[in-house]
Amino acid sequence: MTIRQGPVGRARVGVVVGALRRVGAARGAGALDGWLHRIRLALERAERGGDADWWAGRLLTAGIAGSPEPGAHRQLLELLAARAGHDERFGPAFWAGLPLPAADRIALLGRLADGSADRAGTVRGSAAELLAADPHTVLPLLCGWYEHAGPAAADLADALLFEHRALALDELTEALVAAAHPRADALLGRLAEREPSALCRAVDRWSHDPRPERHVAAAVHALRTAPHAGGSGAQLLRLAARTLLARDDEPGLHGAALALLVRDPQARAEHLPAALAAYRAGDPFLTDEVLGELVEEYPVEVLEAVRARLTVPGARAGDGLRALGRAVDPAVVRSGMLFAAELLRERPEQAGQIADHLDRLLEAGRDGRPLLPAVLAAAPPERARFAPVLAAPGNGRAGLLDALLAAEREPEVLGAVVEALAARHAGHPPSRVRELLCRVADRWPGADAVLVRCAGRWAGFARLLADWPADAPPPPAGPRLTAMRALTGAGRDPQYAAAEAERQVDRPGGRLTGHTGGLPVPGQGRSHGTL
Repeated sequence: MTIRQGPVGRARVGVVVGALRRVGAARGAGALDGWLHRIRLALERAERGGDADWWAGRLLTAGIAGSPEPGAHRQLLELLAARAGHDERFGPAFWAGLPLPAADRIALLGRLADGSADRAGTVRGSAAELLAADPHTVLPLLCGWYEHAGPAAADLADALLFEHRALALDELTEALVAAAHPRADALLGRLAEREPSALCRAVDRWSHDPRPERHVAAAVHALRTAPHAGGSGAQLLRLAARTLLARDDEPGLHGAALALLVRDPQARAEHLPAALAAYRAGDPFLTDEVLGELVEEYPVEVLEAVRARLTVPGARAGDGLRALGRAVDPAVVRSGMLFAAELLRERPEQAGQIADHLDRLLEAGRDGRPLLPAVLAAAPPERARFAPVLAAPGNGRAGLLDALLAAEREPEVLGAVVEALAARHAGHPPSRVRELLCRVADRWPGADAVLVRCAGRWAGFARLLADWPADAPPPPAGPRLTAMRALTGAGRDPQYAAAEAERQVDRPGGRLTGHTGGLPVPGQGRSHGTL
């Protein structure tokens, strides 16, 4: 009789699975783990869909599920989790059915989250069930996804923790602060807005915690939560701030405590001198926003503090000016504006920050005239920083721009005005733009080059130059504008015509001939527009 040997039929899979389970039962999960690793290697080498692949997949899933201790196969499970994206046999359903400890299951679910939308939805559902069953255990494990899982898992952790926050708010804040991760910190910031009472309790706990890192958390999150807290929550924050202030061995947190206390009407007067002293010394927690809330009630004290702060190395004028810019009372606004004028005279290198300050004030409807004499008296580079502010659309700016142009002759300043008008021409009446362009051209022969160059950059401005009404004042003259009008008269697009006119005058034959030196517009010597 001849014995024929061949592959074991698939119907015998139950017998082989039973043999694997007897290994686990008799010799323990460690002995079984060796066999399962061999089967996994066979799976890696097998052709997808073949007999070897079928057997390896069935034996692995059944062998792990029947192990006396599935958690003992952690290394193997992590290797299989990496296959989940392209092997449905090791998808979320397989992991959900394993009797693993919560820590192992959450860690493996985090590995599975970076996949298809369907798989992510299954992971989310499984993690939500585990969270609802045991929030105390699962909350810290989900926070671990921020550090040890992929970006999709971190996003999913955010969503799960925020959506199910009501399960255990206090435990959630503790888990997030213990995670010490930027995303956990960001979620605490969201909770400060939506659940301020829970954050107030947390800040109170952290301020009394013996660990210094919790004191830092108390300081940071107290400031975040304060705008949203009220009643008993505000009282907890006040007590926490006093606790931090009483810690003489942690002076770096005193500024945060003072910033919190001076925002509290019940504690403001008592702690104002110390807060202003900390601001003058450059404490990072005493910001312009904090002082801005005090400027209406204590304008003289705040102004003096801002003045003193600017003597600190590295201090920026814009920071203090933003605090003064929060004022509403016209007298306080005027005082802040005169202080800005003083800064411009003494620190012309900070003209850009002072111009930004003027822009914010004008946008808020304040009167910018107290600053004007200092602007007009500044050097051309500083005046040029103010040109875009004064030439912008909006109330209160036209008179200031007229005053600037009344005696202006410097190309650097006039060029900045032209470019600002070209960039934001749509916000002005066309007649106003034409009037201002004529005034600039009357004072500056070089305006022709800048006007055409700006027309090449902004199509609407090019059309404004091309469609000059017959009953308007004569348009600015110059060889480039003349060439541009000739081209538009022949049917060319105005923006295209501007670029072509610049080339004709400045680069006939490819050689620069016209007077273009010293122009204050970037990109000198290059054509532009739609070409």
